[in-house]
Amino acid sequence: IKIAITVDDSFLERHAVGPGHTPSTVAEALMAAFARHSISGVYAFSGTAPADHDSDLLRILDQWVERGHFVSNHTHYHANLNWIDAVHYIRDIEKTGELIERWASQSPTRYFRYAMDNWGNTQDKFEQVSAYLSSNKYTTAPINAWFYDTDFIAPHYRASLSKDEAALQYLRKTFIETALQQLRVQAAAARAMFGRDISYIWLIHATPLAAECIGEILEGFATGGAEFIGLDEAMSDPINGQPVPLVTHRFLNHIQKWATVRGLSIDDCPPAIVDEIDRICPMAGLSKPEVMTKVFKGICDEVGGFWIPRTN
Repeated sequence: IKIAITVDDSFLERHAVGPGHTPSTVAEALMAAFARHSISGVYAFSGTAPADHDSDLLRILDQWVERGHFVSNHTHYHANLNWIDAVHYIRDIEKTGELIERWASQSPTRYFRYAMDNWGNTQDKFEQVSAYLSSNKYTTAPINAWFYDTDFIAPHYRASLSKDEAALQYLRKTFIETALQQLRVQAAAARAMFGRDISYIWLIHATPLAAECIGEILEGFATGGAEFIGLDEAMSDPINGQPVPLVTHRFLNHIQKWATVRGLSIDDCPPAIVDEIDRICPMAGLSKPEVMTKVFKGICDEVGGFWIPRTN
């Protein structure tokens, strides 16, 4: 299969960066792994609000572009379109567009990725934002393969704080296995729906666990016969260039949306392992639901939105 690697949220995961990691070291580990696999031109989509309080974070974008990769728009606050109206969402796109212009202008294509890949929970929201993106020459980059990697953030953070090496080793092993398995099951679903292997647009978030495991994940993909391509090539596949005719509040990627439209189930997706790992190194206030609510409800409150918890 052909797969384009994309990275989200190089700044956002500052909320749960455990000992031994910083956003900069995570980015460096990702770029080093890409270099080992001769992968260039990786698009990074990051909410930029954390840089309002720590401008040094923007140096990550310098490093990213200097190493031959690209930067595109992912909104400023990373607020889900489900939480706010289209007018405020568009203002958020414009705000980060101005902030990242000196890096984004070096990218061959002006891409936009919806925060949390939620394209709006009403038809009106979707149409308003879509019209804005079109008139401002943005191309929407969907995600059609992911592995719920953000569900590993809280367990990894707790294990890091506990210095529980056995738990950390288990999480690394499980993270890699989940990445490989989810690509297999989501690709199988696409094959069943479209009768062929489409070009996959794969997502990994810039988390400490990603930094520790990205090399082995890419090696697993390559060993399985994957060919790494750029996002522009992946977007030339007509399946990726058109929105799915589905308006939903659910947390679904492009393939999952098509599967919903066509009444197809995808094996173990979301993966059952994400519930199991949240029992690792329990700590008060640091369960996955508590951490994710703190992060995302905080964003929602900051933009004056109406909080809607994630629904798979």
